[in-house]
Amino acid sequence: MSIIEISKLAIPFLVRGIFVTFYISLMSGILALIIGIFGGFIRTTNIFIVRWLIGLYVTFFRGTPFLIQLYIVYYVFPDFVGIKLNILPTGVGVLALNSGAYITEIFRAGIEAIPKEQSEAAFSLGMKPFQKSRLIIFPQVMRIVIPPLVGQLILLIKDTSVISLIGIFDVVRVGKELANNSAWGNPLLIYGWVAFFYFIICYPLYLYSIKIEKKLRLNNS
Repeated sequence: MSIIEISKLAIPFLVRGIFVTFYISLMSGILALIIGIFGGFIRTTNIFIVRWLIGLYVTFFRGTPFLIQLYIVYYVFPDFVGIKLNILPTGVGVLALNSGAYITEIFRAGIEAIPKEQSEAAFSLGMKPFQKSRLIIFPQVMRIVIPPLVGQLILLIKDTSVISLIGIFDVVRVGKELANNSAWGNPLLIYGWVAFFYFIICYPLYLYSIKIEKKLRLNNS
């Protein structure tokens, strides 16, 4: 079969797979952001036990491979609790926890970069902690964290490829099945299309990250 014929046959299957990849990326990205925002603020509080627990979570998920985390949750954990986990929610959840640990540290660093005098000024104006965080701290933190945050989200999208190892038919798993089809006999072309689909998702985010960094640089100059 020619390259064009193989592409015509493969692309519809790969498009279905990329929709699964996009769904996993979107859902895990939203969850990771929620975890990271709350985790980052908790990491800067004075409540030792809560701060320590979040620190333990961050240390574990940043210090162990994502694949091992996925295998532990999907294969080992069910043996202890006696239930069978659904593949898709498990993949989304573990990826969100993994990326959320990194985003937690991104927000923690952003919060700690804000001068303490601003918090003191907010309290002197009678603001409650939630008001201070929402009106004073959070808007400034977002300006600081957007470039590394976009970079982490790009890594999250690429990490979705690992989830195919537990059986989710994302674009990587679909590509693998197609590449193993001996009748087609062109794995390089199939995996090339898989890489291209990842590229068209990640590259706009990369351009956005560069744009934001340039804008911040101009504002600070």
